[in-house]
Amino acid sequence: MSEDAYIRLWKKLDENFMTAPKDPEGNPQPSFMKHLKLVYSPEEAEVLAHMHRPMKFISTAEVAEACGRSVEDVKEILDRVHKRNALLGMGDIYSLPIMPVLLNIHHFYPEIKADDLEAAELYQDYFIKDEFYRYYEGTKKGTPVFRTIPVNTVIEAEQRVLSAEEAHDFIMNHAPDEMALAPCPCRTRTEKMGIRECADRFPVGSCIHLGMSALHFEMMGLGKRITREQAVAYFDEMQELGLVGQTDNSLTGNSIICLCCGCCCSQLRGRTRWDNMSALLPANFIPRAGEDCLACGTCTDRCFFGAISIDEEAQRAVVDPEKCIGCGVCALACPQETLKLERLERSTPFNSSGEMIKAFVAEKRA
Repeated sequence: MSEDAYIRLWKKLDENFMTAPKDPEGNPQPSFMKHLKLVYSPEEAEVLAHMHRPMKFISTAEVAEACGRSVEDVKEILDRVHKRNALLGMGDIYSLPIMPVLLNIHHFYPEIKADDLEAAELYQDYFIKDEFYRYYEGTKKGTPVFRTIPVNTVIEAEQRVLSAEEAHDFIMNHAPDEMALAPCPCRTRTEKMGIRECADRFPVGSCIHLGMSALHFEMMGLGKRITREQAVAYFDEMQELGLVGQTDNSLTGNSIICLCCGCCCSQLRGRTRWDNMSALLPANFIPRAGEDCLACGTCTDRCFFGAISIDEEAQRAVVDPEKCIGCGVCALACPQETLKLERLERSTPFNSSGEMIKAFVAEKRA
């Protein structure tokens, strides 16, 4: 009975626009099924299998009726799972977790707890080896889940900047009011495993959660509420260190701002490690070096994507637009301040997160 419950739960999770990890024949991926068993007991899986797809909320009474148990029993189970961050909830309604929460559930806190390392090893198999990252980062047709958000301070003054394109305007004027910092699960995972390549360059740091996501992580005790001004300051601090800013591939309704390295990030590694160039929508900007470029190579060292090289003959930094995502991290470190972002029209984010999800679902069904 419990095995059937896990398979039914997997099918519910697979209805999410990111889908759920599968084997080559389209069946549940074995390591991911082991991950589900780490997260949910057989009794919990049996109850949760009667819920709707992720982000489609259902009341306790409706779940109780569907699984033939008392409301009191079901409420105790749902509350218990919710407190572990393995379920989304508001009042007396609940939803199955979205993939970014479920896959990272053991790594939103710094200490190593039971099952954390096993979960990290399982992730290596279903996410990396079996390439679930391709569905996590985008669609088969190449539509990315995330987009790049550069910081305005390195955009050439006369360049046209549209609403919500750059980080400061997005955070101050377009992001939801609720904001919270929670530990980056990607760097936390590699830190716990003892394989974090960037440990001498970057802190584990935090993601900036927005809207319902911020409220959820604050309620779980995993997030620290911040103001818009504090979010801008934190974003700038992390970009100065060399981390890349990215958010949902939409102009409004966003749930997170990530500040990512090229060795740990589940999104960025699509471009830096896994030859998935559609893993991230590039910004409509590209760095250009001015006449006073010293060809010092500082920018080449900062770029995770190998997009900048030094033209020895011209003694100037040159950029490959196919590799560059327009984040501006290179320009922030330029000692001459000669490297600036110039406009290059090449991408169009969705207007809203709802529009993005509808497009993903349509591509999934096509």
